Amino acid sequence: MYFKKINKAFLWLKRKLILLIAAFMVGISNVIYEEEKMINGNFIKTEQKQEEDSD
Repeated sequence: MYFKKINKAFLWLKRKLILLIAAFMVGISNVIYEEEKMINGNFIKTEQKQEEDSD
């Protein structure tokens, strides 16, 4: 009976730890993505043609 309680507590702690690590990894990847986007200018660029006046 005592072993089952310890095992249940260990599994609960293990799940929470995995969830915390996953959230941390997602947060770090978002920071890296935003920094790379800011440095490299990874945004949609639209080109415009300049029209010449034929007067």
